[in-house]
Amino acid sequence: MPRGVVVVTGAASGIGRATAVAFHRQGAVVVAMDVNSAGLDDLCSELEDPTRCVTAVADMAAGPDIVSAFSQVERMGGCEVLVNAAGIGLSLPLVDHADEDWDRVLNINTRGSFLCLREAARQMTVRRRGAIVNVASVVGLYPSPIPEIAYDTSKGAVIQMTRSAARELAPQGVRVNGVAPGPVPTNLYGTPPEQPEVPMPLGHGTVGDVVDAILFLASGKARWITGQTLVVDGGWLLR
Repeated sequence: MPRGVVVVTGAASGIGRATAVAFHRQGAVVVAMDVNSAGLDDLCSELEDPTRCVTAVADMAAGPDIVSAFSQVERMGGCEVLVNAAGIGLSLPLVDHADEDWDRVLNINTRGSFLCLREAARQMTVRRRGAIVNVASVVGLYPSPIPEIAYDTSKGAVIQMTRSAARELAPQGVRVNGVAPGPVPTNLYGTPPEQPEVPMPLGHGTVGDVVDAILFLASGKARWITGQTLVVDGGWLLR
């Protein structure tokens, strides 16, 4: 069980929400961060002990929002675990991407992950302990079968960010890893979750399969693992 606070971004839906629920079940105090305030309220109201769920409404691309949220975390005892799960998707042909489309995806998926990583690291390095898990994607390693160049690029950047941060922070007792999920049913594109049609050698997975990997990487069982991105894809990359 984490000794401090677990911060989960993108906690109003999808992988972020499921991760927040899982840490709460382990007994952690969860700071659920998202721009969707109604979704955060719904999350906390459904937990067994809502007193261990604190909401932080923040635009993931806005530095002042992130700094303010982590100041709140510091007052609560400091960040022990950060899960960077916030992200958006955009499927458009390359030639149809407007400048603002590119900026929006990269600002949330990459800049947002960096801002949270930076603020968490500032707290963790003082205490010389902590674990950060960045949620990337298999399309950060292999091009997506659908046109989504901004999303693919953003997740590739998150994977490299994970490596760079892990190398720098390891001497200060902070581990940084990532997960690269394959297609699982979420509402990434703003539509109701649907079962992916992409064939996978092990069959279709669930959000829970990804959450299990996140819990492992954040736990003491992974104390000698850092700088790695664990692919959780049912063999999708083998195709």
